[in-house]
Amino acid sequence: MNSKLIRTIFLALAFGFLVLWVLEFRRAGLLESYWLLLLCIVCFLLFQFSRLKAATAAKQTASKTSAVGGKPGKNPKK
Repeated sequence: MNSKLIRTIFLALAFGFLVLWVLEFRRAGLLESYWLLLLCIVCFLLFQFSRLKAATAAKQTASKTSAVGGKPGKNPKK
């Protein structure tokens, strides 16, 4: 699947679990709704991991392109 689609899904899940947690927290309390908060945090961390992984891959691809002889006149700053 597309990495942007995966990031969008993770972010939507995190937001959805957060909304569900708030509603459940108001109804039942923290102990009964703690698992929804954990799912929200896990989805948000997966979103962050996916975003950082894609950024690292893009940076490596850009450095390989410039090292191999990408576009002339484009030297990476050191």
